[in-house]
Amino acid sequence: MLQPLKPMRYYLMDEIVTHNRKDDCWVVIHKNVFDLTPMIKDRLDHWNRNMDYLVAHAGKDLTHLFHENGEPRTEISPNSGLPRVLFPPILEVAISEFSRTKHAMWSQDPLYHVGRITRRPRRIRIINALTAKVQFMNVCDEDSIYDIQQKYKLRYNHHAGSYEWRKFSNGAKICGVLNLNGTLDENGLTDDEECNVELPPPSIWLYYTDDLTIA
Repeated sequence: MLQPLKPMRYYLMDEIVTHNRKDDCWVVIHKNVFDLTPMIKDRLDHWNRNMDYLVAHAGKDLTHLFHENGEPRTEISPNSGLPRVLFPPILEVAISEFSRTKHAMWSQDPLYHVGRITRRPRRIRIINALTAKVQFMNVCDEDSIYDIQQKYKLRYNHHAGSYEWRKFSNGAKICGVLNLNGTLDENGLTDDEECNVELPPPSIWLYYTDDLTIA
């Protein structure tokens, strides 16, 4: 598929399913995530049944209807004997030239390609040393600590940036500040995905810095 114009982001499938409305419509094709909301808004005055069908699939994985290059799968019509696409909404395009790439189907349009599904979900434990509250989170394997911080901030604690994000190492004897630009693995917060024994998730400790201006 074409490379996206925006920085690549990674998502859990659980995050995609929440974008399931007419005003917030995402779909997944071969782990590529597409935000079709701009096209749908552009078509509000030029609506048809295909657009209704497209919105009905918002928040879903459409991989089985497309080839890996984003081209739609086809079948032979029993009536005409001609090929027809399995997913008719692929034939719809935005009216405005600002909401589409010329000559590109939306399944191959970099304007709508906003990221990819994670290679694997990671479960972590975030411990607030001030309140002693423990929060479990599922995050993407590719997420940086900064990405995780922003997700935690959005879901659980608006002042997440007012804390130092740390880890313990050397048998929990040494507390070190995390590299916000690094992933869990790059910060030494690894797990053994091939282990046949369930291990506790990696832990991140939050230490309050007494600065509520950071959000």
